[in-house]
Amino acid sequence: MRYTRIRIEQTRAIVYYSEQEAAEISRLEITTIRHLYAIQVIRGVEVAGEDRRYSEEDIALLRRARRLRDDLDINLEGIEVILRLSARLEALERELDEYRSSGNILP
Repeated sequence: MRYTRIRIEQTRAIVYYSEQEAAEISRLEITTIRHLYAIQVIRGVEVAGEDRRYSEEDIALLRRARRLRDDLDINLEGIEVILRLSARLEALERELDEYRSSGNILP
């Protein structure tokens, strides 16, 4: 038996936050945000003539980093490992879903 998946997605404007706004929203220090950007845990966007900007996805990662640090007392290096492994796991789950939806793997 084959199933058809229908995904309905709303398009919305992409919002980018300044470094200061990202720090306020995530409650992290700017130095921590810059470090996570430097090691490519968050992407950020370079805007000509302005400071770096951060997407909603970046803000979510920054909030997660703060919770790992504050709630679980994990250091910055540990946060990096956890966020990278989480991103890899999510990518593998998406890949598995694609294989399943194409009929190559039984559910």
